[in-house]
Amino acid sequence: MNRTGSEATATALVIAGRSIDIDTAIDKAHAYPTVTVARYDLPGPGPAESITADDIARTHKVRSRISHAQRDWFIRTAVDAPWAAVSIEAKLVDADPNISGELYDRAEALYEHFRTAAPRHVGVAKISKVLHLKRPGLFPILDSKVMAFDRLHARAAAARYPHRAKRAMFWAAIRDDVCTNLDSGALPLFRRRLAQSEIEQVRRIATLTDVRLLDILTWAIA
Repeated sequence: MNRTGSEATATALVIAGRSIDIDTAIDKAHAYPTVTVARYDLPGPGPAESITADDIARTHKVRSRISHAQRDWFIRTAVDAPWAAVSIEAKLVDADPNISGELYDRAEALYEHFRTAAPRHVGVAKISKVLHLKRPGLFPILDSKVMAFDRLHARAAAARYPHRAKRAMFWAAIRDDVCTNLDSGALPLFRRRLAQSEIEQVRRIATLTDVRLLDILTWAIA
């Protein structure tokens, strides 16, 4: 494939300081479980301002291990969550941690609505897997593997935003990666290569959000 402009230099994606060349990234996408994309991602966010039993069932495809009691808690807690302040179409790249009162703060308020009331054994991984499903362009999936991989960069991100008073800022670190790979042309190229695949399940991955594409690759290389 002939490449011009930014694509000519977009030879690799960068995730938490580690480079992954486009061909390797494509190979990783080919290996990603078909059922996960089909059952967790492709049905979309579902109801905009509620969480359903089906939503929770879908998270089991990303190993959420949410129990029946925890499912019921998510459903109840979602009733008065500040969904309206965060659009279904919201994107992490637009959530600038340096700007107070805008999307970053609204996303944090939605997350904190669940975190502060969470029962035992409902932590960041389970909450993020549910919120990513509801707002897939905004909330990264933060399980233990991703957090371990991104921890140093998350701490560096927190140091850049001292007014946030955080030891680590994983959203900011992942946002940095999304922005870097969009600016370099690597992420658009990766998406186009996926969309051009002869394999339908790979073409489906091309429809996922930027946040989710990097999540899939992080899991593959962590």
